[in-house]
Amino acid sequence: MIALLLNIFLITFIANPTIESDKARWKPYYLDIAPSATATDWYLPFELANRKDMKQIKVISIFGDHRDSFLKSHIHTAIDINPAKPIGKLVSVYAMATGIVCSVHLGENQKTVVVRHKLADGSTMFTSYKHLKEVYVQQGQQVGQKTKLARLFTVQESKKYRGDYHHLHLEIRKAFDDYGCASWLTMNKQQLNLRFYNPMTFLKEKL
Repeated sequence: MIALLLNIFLITFIANPTIESDKARWKPYYLDIAPSATATDWYLPFELANRKDMKQIKVISIFGDHRDSFLKSHIHTAIDINPAKPIGKLVSVYAMATGIVCSVHLGENQKTVVVRHKLADGSTMFTSYKHLKEVYVQQGQQVGQKTKLARLFTVQESKKYRGDYHHLHLEIRKAFDDYGCASWLTMNKQQLNLRFYNPMTFLKEKL
């Protein structure tokens, strides 16, 4: 763990990486495999009374604002969300639609699952779920909206890392050619629009 943190520090704060210079480091976590079925129906990623009702989630941070974590003024590539009324102490995260798990990264406080989806027009897109405490799926696993991918940190567990990790960082991606590093290395609107959809717009259109 110490070696991993040192590596992140050296690359992030000394080398001043870009998406292009850093993406090869994350490629081993990606499996280039296509879903077996088409995603035609979409749901919110939590256990809720109605997974089609946007009012049942609470938005903590919006898409496209500037952040000072990792690299100063990088752009937030997601929305940070929680259930408005959690069913229990442990919040489970579910796949939003039919797809296949193409990436699992198990950094201690940054566990990430990425699901690749095939759309009706034959195109591909990705949903990315970050800030996961426990992951229950593996690369190459076909999933659907009832598949439990992971669970979030509790408030108490999040405090261990001196950060705010008890929420879901939800990305809706057009591409995954960066293998994940664009999540913290996106520095301008061109990079943002190249790889990411606004999750709020996407959800309003698909639910």
